[in-house]
Parts: sequence; C-alpha cells; structure tokens
Amino acid sequence: MGEYAAYDDAVYDAFDTPDARHRAYRDAIAQAAPGRIVLDIGTGRDALWAIEAAKAGARHVYAIEAHPDFARAAVAAVQKAGLRDQVTVLPGLSTEQTLPVRVEVCVSEIIGNVASAEGMIPVLNDARARLCTPDCTWIPFRAQTWAAAVDLARPVLATEALPYLDAVFAAAGGPFDLRLCLAGPVHELLVSEPALVESLVFDSRRPPPPPSEKVTVDLGNRGTGLLLWTRVAVTSAGREIDTLSGDSRGWAPIYVPASASTVEFARRTSDDLIHPDYEINTLMSPHHGGAFRGTELHRWLFPA
Repeated sequence: MGEYAAYDDAVYDAFDTPDARHRAYRDAIAQAAPGRIVLDIGTGRDALWAIEAAKAGARHVYAIEAHPDFARAAVAAVQKAGLRDQVTVLPGLSTEQTLPVRVEVCVSEIIGNVASAEGMIPVLNDARARLCTPDCTWIPFRAQTWAAAVDLARPVLATEALPYLDAVFAAAGGPFDLRLCLAGPVHELLVSEPALVESLVFDSRRPPPPPSEKVTVDLGNRGTGLLLWTRVAVTSAGREIDTLSGDSRGWAPIYVPASASTVEFARRTSDDLIHPDYEINTLMSPHHGGAFRGTELHRWLFPA
C-alpha cells in the first residue's frame, strides 16, 4: 500500500509492533548512529527510526516524510519525545530536499512487498548522489525479492482489506487488477524451490542498483500462480528478515495468478520516475493501474 499512499493509523500501529523487523532496525541504528549525522527517509507518522537514532546519540537527525499529515504527526512525535533540538522533520519528497550537510547514516524503510515497489531504487540512488557522504552507512544494507510457484486452490478475501481498495483505486485513477497479499502459513503453499529475482544492495563501496532489470528463472510447470516476497538484510552481517516466515508485520507475500514453467521478471521505472512497473511473463503489473478483471482470480474477487 505504500506506493499508493494508502497508509492509515492501523497500518502504522502494525509497523510499531516490536517484531523481528523492529528489533533489527533498532539494533542497526544503535550501532551506526552515535556521534553521526543521520537521514531517515520516509520517517512516517511516529518518526520511529529518527527518534531511535536521536536516542542512540546521533549528532543530528533529518527526517523526511512525503505525506503532509504524517509529516505533521512526525513533528508532534519528535516534540513528545523531547527531541526537537536533535531531530528536524522535513515535509516533502527526499528527491526535492537539500540538506545543509551530507549525512553519514541513511535509514529508510521504503521497501515494498516486492522489494523495489515503493521506489527505493531512484530515491536512494538520489540520496547517495546528493545527500550522503561517500562512506555513508546504509540501513538496510540489502533488499531482495524471491519467487516460487504456489498452489492456491481457494482464496478468501480478508474483510479488513476492503477499506483500502478505494484508496488504492483512487490513487491509480480507477479499478484495476491490483497486487494481492497472502496471509497465514503461506510457506505451506510452495510447490517449487525459491528463486531470486531481485537483489538491491545499498553500499557505498558498490555500484548503485540499476533502474531496470530482467531476470529469467525456471520454477517448474506446477501450481496456480507465483508468490513474490521480500527478504531484507538490515546490516551486512545481521540475520535476514524473511517475509515468508511471518516474523514481521511490515511486509506480506504477493500472489500473482500466472502459471508457467519459465518465468521472466522485469522491472523498469514508471513515468512518475519513482515507482517501478513489473512485467511477469505476459502479465503486466503497472503502478498506475491497468486491466481490470483480466484474470480468473480477479474476476472472482470483483464479480460483474
């Protein structure tokens, strides 16, 4: 939902849950922030990681939030924490900001259910070029997207997801066959070995991730569709957070109703220059919407 600005208080409450993702970010910030200037891109309603960095002893923290309402809430959260002198909240897009100094630590959680979906590649590449020091520490270090064939015989739509449909459709300009998340013991649905389709490493010693990429993998001719999910290494040496394990409420696996033995996963930046479009075999999943009721699954979800 992040790429469609469909977050609300319920989503942010889930983000605040002290799960594996929360612990990994907190530990990484505690190690990297003391005495350094920190940038938090997409700080959110609660300025969660900006406040963590300030409490860890950062020299100063710049926290950027694109959504005006959540930027105002972030200011209130910083003031409530008694950190207004240590944390500066900047409303707007990071790509439109200019900082008085280059930062030494860049923290972000603009990671989608498909790793690159919220625009982390162009956003963080821009930060690397304009806002960060050459030896900047990046949190997270790596975000990956994995794929596997799955057998989903009878899906059930969670009623709590319904209020978000209108927000997503409004952001895209109308109804379309949107990407669907799966909940529950999803790992039990896999009928093939997982394959890596996207690996984005943010490290000042390596080239930045490319804006477009195409990968072909063989998953076997089984199942009713594909599952895409995210693995995040918050630091280069830490344990990966695997969405498939259910250890985090921050991300969820994506179901794609397309079955083929050879799968071509392609990513390219859309015309808003931030969010990517994805193409999987002959199934196009654009950011701005597209076909509506074009697959059997979506016709079941949205009967005429």
